[in-house]
Amino acid sequence: ALQPTPLHPVAFDSAPEMPWPRSTVAALLAAALAARILPAAGRKPKPGDMPKGMGMPPGLAGGPPWRQAIDKVFTEACSMNRGAPSVFCFPEKKALLNALQVEQFGIDMTGETYLMDVYVVVNQLLMWPPGWSLLIDVLDPKEPWTRPFCDKIIGGPWWQFVPVVRKSFITPRTTLVQLEKDAPHVAAGMTRWLEDIRKSGNAHTQKLIKEFKDNDAEDAKSQRCTARPMMRMMQQVHAKAVQHILGTACKGSKPAMAKFMQNDMNGLTVLHHVASLGDAAGAKAILKGLPKASRAEFIGRRDKAGYTAEDWARLGDFNDTVEAIGSFLKKGETEGDTEGAPTPEAEPTAAPEPATHFPAAGADDEAATCGSDSASAACSSSLLGHGGWRAPTNAGVPSAWLPPSEQPCALDAIEVSQFDIDVFLAHYMLHPRPLLVRGGAGLPAELARNFTKPRLLELAADRKAELHRFPTEREFDGSKPQVKTLEEYVESLEQRAEGAASKKLHFMYSRLLPEESYLNFSAKLPPILDGKVDHIGSAFFLGGTLMGVPPHHKAPTASSLAFGRKLWFLEPPGREVVMHETAYQHLVRTGGAPSARRCLQEAGDLMFVPRGWTQSWICLGDCIGATHEFSHTNWDLRD
Repeated sequence: ALQPTPLHPVAFDSAPEMPWPRSTVAALLAAALAARILPAAGRKPKPGDMPKGMGMPPGLAGGPPWRQAIDKVFTEACSMNRGAPSVFCFPEKKALLNALQVEQFGIDMTGETYLMDVYVVVNQLLMWPPGWSLLIDVLDPKEPWTRPFCDKIIGGPWWQFVPVVRKSFITPRTTLVQLEKDAPHVAAGMTRWLEDIRKSGNAHTQKLIKEFKDNDAEDAKSQRCTARPMMRMMQQVHAKAVQHILGTACKGSKPAMAKFMQNDMNGLTVLHHVASLGDAAGAKAILKGLPKASRAEFIGRRDKAGYTAEDWARLGDFNDTVEAIGSFLKKGETEGDTEGAPTPEAEPTAAPEPATHFPAAGADDEAATCGSDSASAACSSSLLGHGGWRAPTNAGVPSAWLPPSEQPCALDAIEVSQFDIDVFLAHYMLHPRPLLVRGGAGLPAELARNFTKPRLLELAADRKAELHRFPTEREFDGSKPQVKTLEEYVESLEQRAEGAASKKLHFMYSRLLPEESYLNFSAKLPPILDGKVDHIGSAFFLGGTLMGVPPHHKAPTASSLAFGRKLWFLEPPGREVVMHETAYQHLVRTGGAPSARRCLQEAGDLMFVPRGWTQSWICLGDCIGATHEFSHTNWDLRD
């Protein structure tokens, strides 16, 4: 229901090297603490790993008294969750601050050994929304450890500022109303946190809480869940902690400010990162923490592909973030000491048009010259006809749903012969844009034959398949899927009357497990991506006219269409939504999703949808193929 991003280092940053402080003992302690406290990258938690809440590994019990006291505070903070993982844990402020006071033990609270204990506390509080406000007390400038923490830990060689600002803000996929039924302990924690920030927040925070509750009630009626109201509210609370660290706790710390001003390996600043999340409150917090004389230069910085933070915000349709950043460039904002700062561009150039970076399409493009020995996806489909499936047709689809005939795809579209992996990774995966690659499914003739009706029945007629009207129906309303053999399902597709297609919408979308034997031929990545990205998993799909997937958002995907035609509807990250109804019902109710970008995908084409984009599609005629989820260590902008 609530899916925080798995805890791992920021994807495009190389793993930080552990420092070697002046004392070897301190170094060994720092390494041991980091190993015990930080969760392993990408590893799924085991039941006993996280008894205290999401992100809380086994505690510090057994160590010095102050660590035992800290462990006790964190354990009790999550007691209301009854052992179940949750990000809603509530540390008791007075007890935590008392535990950090270690003068009676003769501990140097400015030394690196103790500062690593403070790091553990700060890192844990950053993982829990109720802990964000406590950072203001833990890193109070009056505390003896705060300034040394800024200088030695934040300003040290291995601290990364990006994970501090690029948080895993909860992206709800179900309403609070539904959550109260499905996961009462999580709903109780969220409700308690909302009440806490309502009482302590200013008028703007209270307004955001009201907007979230009103939106949640409307979502419950409309069988949907829109993510932004919840995310904006969390970003507002988190931004206060960020602004405190930069503008108060670490004010005047040259090592911390130097670390904060750095660009990462792709040339992104922390401002680029919050802009990519649509975090307007975070952008304001960062820029307020900077000296006025440095703001224009920082705003104008471009990453290695030529994008400013404002360009990133525009990619996600985050207009409020664009406005927030632009407000700091008003007249007089850069007055003051500007010595050493580059002069900002008077007229910044526009972000690059990525499609122009691909090679030009050749006149003798393979897709136009299919021969009997051709191995391309488009040619394979052409030589095999429609594979025994019903031919694609737009009949019965309202014209308002379809893209204009003169522009069948409102996205960037190229021929497979133009595809360049470096351009794709830099301008489509890292800088999230959808891309249609004509002929990009890359199915050799022999593999394409497996998707034909006769060959599929020969390979997998007896395979059981769960058929759903929409993927979340079981979780949403308890509906049980239909279970048929693949042969039975194919027969039901053949028997569907054209005029009654909208009444029978159960389709096959099966995630392929490693032990899959019937359909394992469909699990392989297309050649243009195989070996170049990190393959997470694949799913086989088969459906008929008007069947499909309603709006949802997830990790980067590439959808290979072997036979048929699909009509896609895509929305940028600023409009995340999950619909709990059939794709057809959604289109009827909204009049064809008028705000979405439409694109027709033909047999042999590959459709790439980046992280965070809301996607939906329906089949126009029978359609069959595979969807592949993937990531990349350096180019996938994960939280």
